[in-house]
Amino acid sequence: MKIINVQQGTQEWHDLRAQHDTASEAPAMAGVSKYQSRSELLQQKYSGEAPEVSEAQQRLFDRGHAAEASAREIAESIIGEELYPITGVSDKHPRLLASLDGATLLGDVIFEHKLWNEELAAAVRNGDLPEHYKVQMDQQLLVSGAERCLFMCSDGTSDNCVSCFHYPSESRFQALITGWDQFRADLKAYQPQARQVAPQGEAPAELPALQVELTGGVQASNLPEFKERALAMIASIKDTLTTDQDFADAGTAVKALMKGEGQLKASKDAALQQTASIAELFDTIDELAESMRQKRLHLEKLVQAEKANRRAEIQRQAEEAFAAWLAELDSPVTPIADLDVAGAMKGKKTIDTLKAAADDEVARAKVAATQEAHRLAKAELLLMGETRGYEFLFADRGQLLHKPIEDLEATIKARIAEHKEVEAKRQDAERERIRQEEEAKVRAAQQQDAERAQDAEAESHGATLKPASQVEQPETVTITRKEYEALLAAREKLDALEAAGVDNWSGYDDAMALLRAA
Repeated sequence: MKIINVQQGTQEWHDLRAQHDTASEAPAMAGVSKYQSRSELLQQKYSGEAPEVSEAQQRLFDRGHAAEASAREIAESIIGEELYPITGVSDKHPRLLASLDGATLLGDVIFEHKLWNEELAAAVRNGDLPEHYKVQMDQQLLVSGAERCLFMCSDGTSDNCVSCFHYPSESRFQALITGWDQFRADLKAYQPQARQVAPQGEAPAELPALQVELTGGVQASNLPEFKERALAMIASIKDTLTTDQDFADAGTAVKALMKGEGQLKASKDAALQQTASIAELFDTIDELAESMRQKRLHLEKLVQAEKANRRAEIQRQAEEAFAAWLAELDSPVTPIADLDVAGAMKGKKTIDTLKAAADDEVARAKVAATQEAHRLAKAELLLMGETRGYEFLFADRGQLLHKPIEDLEATIKARIAEHKEVEAKRQDAERERIRQEEEAKVRAAQQQDAERAQDAEAESHGATLKPASQVEQPETVTITRKEYEALLAAREKLDALEAAGVDNWSGYDDAMALLRAA
């Protein structure tokens, strides 16, 4: 780590952070931040405008800094060494920066402090820190090269103080680096979207208060005027929902219709208390109430259907964008994609939050697929290098590529070792077979030479030739056609070796000595 001589919290420190990818931004980059979405971080990095800190936020920050200063002494007692706040950048990854709440003099242990809250304290006690904090410490460990990070949640006192250690992980480091690479690629291609204020629904024209007075008959009522304006209001409500403004208007209209239904029912109930039923009045009221109810139900269905359509369209676009990116990814085989846009959008209500959730999920899947592509490339190189000359043993290469690297290495070594063992046994058996055949040929030749010598000696002494019937017949051996053909093949091989001058080769005399000894 290259330590930067800058005081945390100063303008110089803020300027330095603006030029780097910081550990506190890492959770948002990875889509796991509690405070900022990945889309918001892209917008911030693109514009260079940091969000303004409210007075309430500043008070919270001040409390956190005060608690951190007091908690550092507690942390030093746990670690057994003094801690010093420092800021540094990675030598190997110079775009990455981390501001550490504390580090030992040798930098082997670092310290991260968060202000006390019961939920986080419970997570620390259970050893189950939220991913938001793990990703931040991953970058701090990567940048600093420390062996461990002491994570503490406290209010600066020992009464409210819990802690645990977070350790380096190469797989998490690789995910972090790949995540930042993908973020920078997305930032390079980023197209800012126009910021929109959430639309407020415009209610239809207000209906006049419906008045009805009954004294055995209708004495006074503005029902005809009410009816005319109510029907006009119903007719004015749009059924085609396209924009966010249309959705907002429809939601407000639903509320207005429900209010109108309530007015009509209340007026009817009031009239019933004054006199007996008057058919015309009540029929009109019932007609209007039913018209409002039907319109309201229709709008509610439209809103639900259009929201479902929008959600499906956002999901489709995200999945198609990921599929197109995946098709262009440089990889020996296409990585298995773990993309769950529908799950990421679950619980989101507005168009903006649905899009942000879909974008974050696509970014997460890209990072995972890129990591898998790197692993597949490494596996491909391993197969190409370690199996050269033994390719026939790895016909299932496509399946082997998806094995973890350690398992793949073990599989390659085991198959080749087994093949070599089998081949060595086969060659030993073949050599033994040839040796036995050659021994048999030598014995047969020696027998023939002895018989010739005997015949020659007998002839030289004038021995009388025996009749053919009295001559001892040579011993015969019955073998199969396959064995006979094998002997012929071995004989041809021996003849070829002799013709090539095998008696001049190194080891020939030793081989002949072994034959004579046998």
